[in-house]
Amino acid sequence: MSCKLQKLDLCIIRGATVALPIRIESDTLAYATINDVLQSAPVQIVASGHGIPDGWRAAVMNVKGPVELNAANNPPRDSDFRRTTRLDTSTVAFNAVNGAGFKPYVSGGQLAYYLPVNLALYDSARMDVRNRVGGDLLASFSTDEGTLGLDAANDCLWLRLTAEQSAELSWTKGVFDAELVEPDGTVLRICSSDSTITVTTENTTSHA
Repeated sequence: MSCKLQKLDLCIIRGATVALPIRIESDTLAYATINDVLQSAPVQIVASGHGIPDGWRAAVMNVKGPVELNAANNPPRDSDFRRTTRLDTSTVAFNAVNGAGFKPYVSGGQLAYYLPVNLALYDSARMDVRNRVGGDLLASFSTDEGTLGLDAANDCLWLRLTAEQSAELSWTKGVFDAELVEPDGTVLRICSSDSTITVTTENTTSHA
């Protein structure tokens, strides 16, 4: 199973503690059969044993109704996917979609999602940030220095910075590439080279 080279967009607040999850998709689509779509806000989709991790992207396909949720393309394109919230082993929600006004569920449909890369196969990760693709190095993060963390149980690579570390980032935007490394040295690229990371200034409020 190889990795789907997504374009990732990350954002850091300068001077704040950073704990950003990076979810790494393989290039293999999986499908969970939909059992129901609830008229709720946010919309909830019942698909028994769906297997979708929390925060993962999924696309709805072939629902007879409500058809508003269906992907426009087969196979689904990036624009067809929505970020999910895993409610339990049978239900996910699309937090950005209000389904309270949808017509009742009719029948059919699948939740399509890319299987996670098995992070248990890797023992380290690294990320380089540059001012442009192939340009000057702005920052490096890695599991060796503790700024990246592999979380196989939750299918997630974490970018973790202390408030002091993020305060030292003097640049505002860069592009990055990131890699996973197996014990034998085999390297897996996990995102496209034009993935972006933005550093914004923390807004603070003073109280009289």
